[in-house]
Amino acid sequence: MLDGERAGRVLVRGHRLYYRRFGTGARGTVLVLHGGPGLTHDYLLPMADLAVHGYGVVLYDQFGCGSSGRPRTYRTVTIQEAAADADALRRALRLGRVHLYGHSYGGALALETALRFPRGWRSLLVSGGFASMDALWRGLRRRLAELSAPSRRALVQEDEDGISTRASRRADEEFRQRFSHHLRNVPYEVWRTYRRANPRVSAAMGMSARHTLRDGYRTGTLAGWDVTGELGRIRLPTLLTVGEFDHVHPDVVRAIHRGIPGARFALARGEGHLPMFEARDRYISQLRGFLDAVG
Repeated sequence: MLDGERAGRVLVRGHRLYYRRFGTGARGTVLVLHGGPGLTHDYLLPMADLAVHGYGVVLYDQFGCGSSGRPRTYRTVTIQEAAADADALRRALRLGRVHLYGHSYGGALALETALRFPRGWRSLLVSGGFASMDALWRGLRRRLAELSAPSRRALVQEDEDGISTRASRRADEEFRQRFSHHLRNVPYEVWRTYRRANPRVSAAMGMSARHTLRDGYRTGTLAGWDVTGELGRIRLPTLLTVGEFDHVHPDVVRAIHRGIPGARFALARGEGHLPMFEARDRYISQLRGFLDAVG
């Protein structure tokens, strides 16, 4: 454990969620939602840096993920249920009103949570997130078009027949280097996240289905999910960040910016999908500046 860390499992809506808590929360608390779906909290441990500046930070594994409980059937794993869990965890840990942070799919989950349970939050921070599955797919198609011709062909072929080949693995690596992160080595926390990921969650929500590149996200419990038209109901101080070379295309995040009144938008030049590792000090400072301004 890190200094000042507390960890445990708490009963939430009939199942147990594993959480880790850092800092005293003297200046407020940040509840952190990880991406995936199906990943774990591990890769977002840099967020605990905020504890040095007086903020409490709570990370947890979503239901079905990491060290949290597993569902009897994965057909019940939905973004709506995950949002209910996030708010219930806030109440179970007696956090009061907190700052809600989400990265990638966690950003989509943060939007869903803020819309469904609007009273529990002091502010909203979305990093590389999206407000609809269709917008995410269209952005991915744009990124695909920026790859080399051999990589495009390999990924389209893999999408068509569902078989990974040497060419498609090379294409995946090109995509990672350009639109995931620009780090020479994969950080341990990221490695651990993928080591502990639960692909059954991703599959149930339709994120790993065949023909996704061609047809979009048409299967699973996330099929058709779209809160773009509801964003105007969010009345929280909001910070939206995205990397210039994020695989979640910046225009996907700009669409959220247009929908939330008074939201701030920040584009990180030269960065990809993992700013908490690519530019850790800059990123934490940016988040801290926003939180300090919210008060």
